[in-house]
Amino acid sequence: MTKQKTTQNTSTNPSTCKEVACDNCDFSEIQDVILGVDDVSVVSQLLKRRQQVPKGEGLFRTGQPFHAAYAVKSGTFMSYRLLEDGEEQVLGFHFPGELIGIDAIREGNYTYSAKALEPGSICELYFNDLALLGKGYVDAQDSLIRVMGGQINREQRQSLLAARQSADERIAAFLLNLSERFNKRDICSTNLRLAMSRQHIASYLGVAVETISRGLKRFQSVGLLKVSGKQIELLDKAGLENIARVASTTKK
Repeated sequence: MTKQKTTQNTSTNPSTCKEVACDNCDFSEIQDVILGVDDVSVVSQLLKRRQQVPKGEGLFRTGQPFHAAYAVKSGTFMSYRLLEDGEEQVLGFHFPGELIGIDAIREGNYTYSAKALEPGSICELYFNDLALLGKGYVDAQDSLIRVMGGQINREQRQSLLAARQSADERIAAFLLNLSERFNKRDICSTNLRLAMSRQHIASYLGVAVETISRGLKRFQSVGLLKVSGKQIELLDKAGLENIARVASTTKK
């Protein structure tokens, strides 16, 4: 396979930073093993690349048997659980280069639902059929272990967001977390285009919707960021880090 090369755009237009390069995706190692197989039919059975997903379409639902894990190629996806009253409790947001559903390998079924928040694309990897790789099976397993280890570390770091005491700390840490994740994938990290609603962010951080709106306005008023609809430009990351208390919580 000829790997796609994404050119990072350092301008303030986030619309040019939607797709991640294949070699900067969490699936890259496993994908390389699969694409090294001579049998094209095996490759097509294991890996479905660049599947288009319309806004609002689900990838899987809570309780469904595990059949595949997904890598986000472009767009924004959300994982969530439905509460008894039908409300969506947001568990996380997933961006280009990141995986969704791989944790279901342990349970044998999906423990949450996932859907697209905007038109996007995904790559599907069918882990139940990895034995078809033959000699490459061991290499794929080793890659899988590394991928799952990275996934666990990321989830642990994200879980600290809601543990922060004040709403301002949570909001600042959330924005910095997004910036860090985008930067890792060589896509825009200072001008964030958020596909999720304020309601989704509030559910994820465990605060009221009004709290999110007030917090962003307050940060804008002191020059930390600039808000324009769903676009948020980070103007003073050091100031946000001070509010989020990054030094005392992540560098011990």
